[in-house]
Amino acid sequence: MTLRFVPAAAVLTAVISTMSAPAQAFRCGEGRAVECYEKVTTPDVYTTVARPVVLAPARREVVSQPAVVATRTDRVVTTPGRWVAEQVPARYGTVERAVVVTPASVAYATVPAQYRTIRETVVVQAAGFRWERQVDRLGRETMCKILVPAVTRDVERTVQVAPATRMAQAVPAVYQTVRQTVQTAPATVVRSYVPPRYDYVDRPVVVRPASQSVVVRPPVMGVVEQQVLVQKGDSRWQRTSDSWFH
Repeated sequence: MTLRFVPAAAVLTAVISTMSAPAQAFRCGEGRAVECYEKVTTPDVYTTVARPVVLAPARREVVSQPAVVATRTDRVVTTPGRWVAEQVPARYGTVERAVVVTPASVAYATVPAQYRTIRETVVVQAAGFRWERQVDRLGRETMCKILVPAVTRDVERTVQVAPATRMAQAVPAVYQTVRQTVQTAPATVVRSYVPPRYDYVDRPVVVRPASQSVVVRPPVMGVVEQQVLVQKGDSRWQRTSDSWFH
């Protein structure tokens, strides 16, 4: 048996036209067809995915704690202590001391500036060039570029060697001895102390003050299973078995 290959487009056209014919006439080319195709539909493909979900969100809870109070026995003053004072007058005497009649000072003397005369050479006319024309015995004419040296001269000028300055001279202070009455011993107070009297009382004391704290409760998590589409179903042409066109 000799097989003849035809284009796939022609085969699909033949298959579609054959499927549109009545069922009793479908014989896949009455034995003349090389390949036959049928249209099949593939269903959607799903998978089960477990996803975490929040059953109860996280929350903050304020927890209050009462103050802790205890009783403490304190020693208190019922009669305060006191001082009995006795005044002692001051004592005086005569002393000699040096006092400033004229305070120390600073005097300034001016030193004039110093100058000197220097000689230096200055350029009166800068060096340059000039053209010189010459004619020889044979009447040939030439032009020569001649170097002209610079013209200088010596000049004198006065320059400052040291600027004028001011020199400071210290003038010492002038002192004089004087007699003066001074306090040799200050007035004093002699005190005698009368101690206080004490008693004991019970007082409430806060050992720990009342407080509030914020407690963060974590969220309650769970798992939910969902059907997720993995592949969308479609329709396609599938080659039939050989029994279709025997």
